[in-house]
Amino acid sequence: MRCRAAVSVEAVDGAGAGVGKEELPESMLEQSDLRILAPQSVQLFRAGGVTRLTLKDDRSYRFVRVYRAFPVSDPNRWVAFLDGAGKDIGLIENPEELDEASRRVVAEEIELRYFVPVVCSVLSVREEFGTVYWKVKTDRGETQVIARNLRDNLLELPGGRILVTDVNGNRFQFPDLSRLDPASAEIIIRNL
Repeated sequence: MRCRAAVSVEAVDGAGAGVGKEELPESMLEQSDLRILAPQSVQLFRAGGVTRLTLKDDRSYRFVRVYRAFPVSDPNRWVAFLDGAGKDIGLIENPEELDEASRRVVAEEIELRYFVPVVCSVLSVREEFGTVYWKVKTDRGETQVIARNLRDNLLELPGGRILVTDVNGNRFQFPDLSRLDPASAEIIIRNL
């Protein structure tokens, strides 16, 4: 999501009228001219396989993309919408306040965008010339994770979780080691 020059941030109803300031982190407010959308003015749906967003009494957008504004620190709040050209449409603080059909579209779009299989067990690991080949069982089935330069492709998350990005840009979450079987935990400790 791109930020623009600093101006004020205010919620917008369906007619484009401001309805008051919203609570956002100060650093975001200072750096951004964000449009906060009132959930009751937003309708998301699919037409012909294309995700659309309509602001009641305003306009419609095609080829809408849905993003989490804070995917790691606050994944269930602050959902951002971009149009087909990648320009900001606006933000919603709490997607649970949308109507049922719109919530379903947001959930489906988020699931597609943030697909991250969770590793249930590590079957084997080998390293060749700085590239690590993990054979793992995930919550989505068995697969191989190939990662180069783990220092650049590994992110430690809260709760002892680890996120590894493979050579194709796919992300895999390794849960807290205490949740894995002892053999898998030992393999991870030796290779991370």
